[in-house]
Amino acid sequence: MTDSAKYRSYSQFEEFLLNFYNLRQNVRIHSDNHKLVIRGIEKFFESINNCMENESLTLKISNDQLFIDDEKLPYNRTTKNLFDNIIRYFDTRGLEGVRFLEAVKHVSAEEILAFLRLLEHFWQKPEPLTWLTNCLAAQNINWVEMIKKSEIPQADQESSYKDKAERWERARKDYTYAKASLEEVAQKIKDKKSVVGIGKTVRVVQDMVTNLIEDDEVYAAISTLRVFDDYTFTHSVNVAMLSMCLGRRINLSRRTLASLGICALFHDLGKIEIPNEVLHKKDKLDDSELKLIEEHSLNSARLLLKLKASLDSKARILVPLFEHHLKYDLSGYPRVDWKKPLTLFGKIISIADKYDTLTSSRAYRKSLLSPDRALGYMLDHAGKDFDPILIKVFINILGVYPVGTLLRLDTDELALVVSSPSRNFSKRPLVCVLEKEGEGSYKKREIINLDERDTETGNYVREIIETYHPATFGIQPVQHMFSSN
Repeated sequence: MTDSAKYRSYSQFEEFLLNFYNLRQNVRIHSDNHKLVIRGIEKFFESINNCMENESLTLKISNDQLFIDDEKLPYNRTTKNLFDNIIRYFDTRGLEGVRFLEAVKHVSAEEILAFLRLLEHFWQKPEPLTWLTNCLAAQNINWVEMIKKSEIPQADQESSYKDKAERWERARKDYTYAKASLEEVAQKIKDKKSVVGIGKTVRVVQDMVTNLIEDDEVYAAISTLRVFDDYTFTHSVNVAMLSMCLGRRINLSRRTLASLGICALFHDLGKIEIPNEVLHKKDKLDDSELKLIEEHSLNSARLLLKLKASLDSKARILVPLFEHHLKYDLSGYPRVDWKKPLTLFGKIISIADKYDTLTSSRAYRKSLLSPDRALGYMLDHAGKDFDPILIKVFINILGVYPVGTLLRLDTDELALVVSSPSRNFSKRPLVCVLEKEGEGSYKKREIINLDERDTETGNYVREIIETYHPATFGIQPVQHMFSSN
């Protein structure tokens, strides 16, 4: 399919989704003869005729993405609210989607209305899916098929998981390239090179933006998994990825996202001037050592000025480097007298920086916060340390239980979160159950969805009892994410 043909196809699909969703809203609040309902049915028929090229039209949800006839629809600022609403609509009804058969083109308006009214209320019944199936059969509504969550073929699940592994590998390569480019810049500064260019770093970040716009879920996840053991540069890459994910979610432009990524990548550049024995000291820092640490924000800004880049590029990212420890209420460091609010970049980077710091193993830290508790701590400090709106968006990106969180279930199983829903209407993650083998070693047993319910009682099959940082059990999450055993 050519790009222009694909664009027309996407536009038709989006129009169909919009007409479908608007119609079900109007049916919910208006009578059958209301002009909005009548016009809505006309638009529904028009759009489904435009889209249905074969004998059916399938709308399906997989991994928080919308598919029509196996074609993934692009998720962008114009479609975000519509797609979120449709995913929420089907998710609350225990459905993965719906398949309209060719016969739908010839049914009456009354039949469409009857179907939508059933779809609106069935999920409130004691055995909702059974009730819906019986009602559809009783009313001879045989031109539509409901796709239940339990009916997704195992082959499709495995294919989806394989696709996610491929997306993961692409994000991991971007991560590696970003880390290498940052290390190269830092080394040139240490070697006192007369010219330190950042062209390679800019290209790497631009590639990351391109990939992240298509798939921010995996990029948010990889930044939580401690892909490498060393902290100095991985922290900066983690902060860059998390910052760009947050920027993406608030609909920053591609150019602005790239500037944000470069800014976040260099936010701790000043730490290269701090001796390792101070950075990694296990005991409490003395006053002179603490002063060194607190000067790194200013030093990051100072070193940035020495890099070979346009004045315009430097101007966009200079101030956030200085202010990422200032805090939302300006009570942090460096101490400043002004009352000017933090820049948007400064607010975003301070959130990403604090989250990665709280969830990282450090020499001086005696205990580790699980990722969900780190988010809870940050939410408690919203309005003082962090922008209260941005912190909520950030939590929505990572989910209530971020990828990499270790869970203890009421079945006494240990499970690692491998996919955390990014929509605020779903709080039950996909997890990998771990089985102990040998001393301090674990192997992957199976992937399960904690959203699974008992068909008789409606209760969740497994409940979460406790959360941990995986390092507490000596577990490296990345080893279990997409391995075959």
